[in-house]
Amino acid sequence: MHPAILRNTLLSRASIEKILSMPNLSHIYGNIEELFRNFEEKKKFASEIHTEIHLVKPVLKLLGFSYESKPKFFEDHVKSPDIALFEKDKARLEASKVWGTEDYYRRTTAIVFIKRYGRTLEKGISGFYLDFENRIPIFQTLYIMKKTKTPWGILTNGRNWILIKRPLDFEETVIEIDLEYPYTSPEQSPFHPFFYLFSPEGLLKTIPELLEEERKNLSYLLKIKKDTLINGIKGKEKKVDVYPVIYDTYREIFEDGSLPETEAYLNEKNIKLNLKSPVKTDTFNPYITPQIFTYVFSMNGKQSGIDIQSILDKYFTGKIYTKETLLNLKILEMTPNFGSVISSIVEGIAYKSFIVPYNEKNTFVAEWEDERALKKYILDNMLYGVERSHIVYDMLKDAILKRFGLYLKNFKLGNPLIGMSLKDIANHINTKNQMGLFTKNPQEIISELRIMFKQYYTLSDRIKEDLEEKRKLELKIKKYCDRIKDAMDIITASYFISGVERKKIQGLLLNLDEDESYWETIRKTDWFIEAKQVAKKNGFFHFEIELPFLMNDAFDIIFIQPGLIYLWENELPVVEMTKAYIKRGASYLKEDGMFVIIAKGFEDKLMEELIGSKKYSVERIDDIIILCKKTG
Repeated sequence: MHPAILRNTLLSRASIEKILSMPNLSHIYGNIEELFRNFEEKKKFASEIHTEIHLVKPVLKLLGFSYESKPKFFEDHVKSPDIALFEKDKARLEASKVWGTEDYYRRTTAIVFIKRYGRTLEKGISGFYLDFENRIPIFQTLYIMKKTKTPWGILTNGRNWILIKRPLDFEETVIEIDLEYPYTSPEQSPFHPFFYLFSPEGLLKTIPELLEEERKNLSYLLKIKKDTLINGIKGKEKKVDVYPVIYDTYREIFEDGSLPETEAYLNEKNIKLNLKSPVKTDTFNPYITPQIFTYVFSMNGKQSGIDIQSILDKYFTGKIYTKETLLNLKILEMTPNFGSVISSIVEGIAYKSFIVPYNEKNTFVAEWEDERALKKYILDNMLYGVERSHIVYDMLKDAILKRFGLYLKNFKLGNPLIGMSLKDIANHINTKNQMGLFTKNPQEIISELRIMFKQYYTLSDRIKEDLEEKRKLELKIKKYCDRIKDAMDIITASYFISGVERKKIQGLLLNLDEDESYWETIRKTDWFIEAKQVAKKNGFFHFEIELPFLMNDAFDIIFIQPGLIYLWENELPVVEMTKAYIKRGASYLKEDGMFVIIAKGFEDKLMEELIGSKKYSVERIDDIIILCKKTG
């Protein structure tokens, strides 16, 4: 990658290399560089208008554009683009006849947003009269691009130039170049890739041709890899036989990747990975990793898109819809797979948060007006998930890292359909037997645990006394959580194996507050060890223990993809799977929450089955089915 390219989600490395190998147009680069030298003295005091007149417009002219300043936009509360770009004067003159309309913008080659020289392009800045101007600049550009159907957007502060492809949904396919990157040789000049990407020929010919070439090459290569994978796993059903074959295919796509959970699982089974040498390839755009994984490793090879805006609008019907209420949602993905839906949720919420207002005017939360910090906030505070497959769990984390450069914090490995809720424990307590004088009722311990978690989350990491109290609570919480998890594992395992008698379960529940010596002894018994092995093998997942915020809270929205089948799995009945996910998730959904079922290919069948539900109202939006709890 060229060192002056700061961000690239638009093209593969191979495409960038092709651009860098194109003929050197030093006379044009020299003219652009001279503009920057002449602008040097104006940098310190350059306003937005100075940047536009003395730098941006002259650069656009050297690139070969015809342009029109301050084109009228058809929404009064939104600042118009600074410049509309056209390939030729003739196109500009023709478009001027429909100035200020949607048709005008459709005829543009690109629109340009200009910020004062050197201003950050990733963060909003408070203090502007228009709320729109306070917000994240790239979302300002995306908003008008989505409204106008213009194919390209350019966002610049004079030094940094970001080229933005019009999104189909809310994805950000962009490339950013630093035109003041210090270089010591002609091949390092930032003006070479800049010209071939940002010129009219770049937007209308070079980039579209490269993208089409990438699409064809990618389709061809991935089809070969999928066919090879299908042949490689044919006749194999056990994970220990299937995972090594899948790992090989994964490494052929991304040679620098690793799958730690998968490796740990295979090591436990004494399976040595004899991986082929990775195939170095630069033809894959890492940004589309979720789609690549979905195509290669899922049964149908396609990931249906989701209209996250319509889903959010439906959820907030009759509710207060502000930035605060939006960014305080808790969302569960019960079938996260390779991250396509999660990516859509992150990008959709980030964009939607740009549109909705704060509760109170003149509010400005810096974390929410910083593009990267906002997406990290969404992943860290709003999204949760449970993935059933070791190797898919690894790929999911890898896909999100490659798309956003961020780690998944609240996604766990386990089977979301097998486990218990804390309220289920009451069914296993024998209240007829009198408890010991110093024995605590399990329900009392669970209530105390809920209080401890509530207290834990109110304590500060910055106050010394709070930090000390927090550490004490951590030890106590861990002790009870470990013991309750053990008890829940044993209870659940009793449905899988014999030998776990009711009195043994009673013993665990009535001794949750016992000395550690009791638990050390119990954990060494054969029946306990066997039950825990069953729990691990089947991925028992107890939501409140694994996601502790559920001790005192619940989810607002739960996403389900019941028809999703991995290439190495047997197909399961969609209707029954849907009902199972709904039944399991219902315990963790708020009364005014909703299930979102991604039902592409099964819409009619599921609607027919669910429409008569006594518990839920059912609504369909294209291939999405929404279930809300009935009230009254």
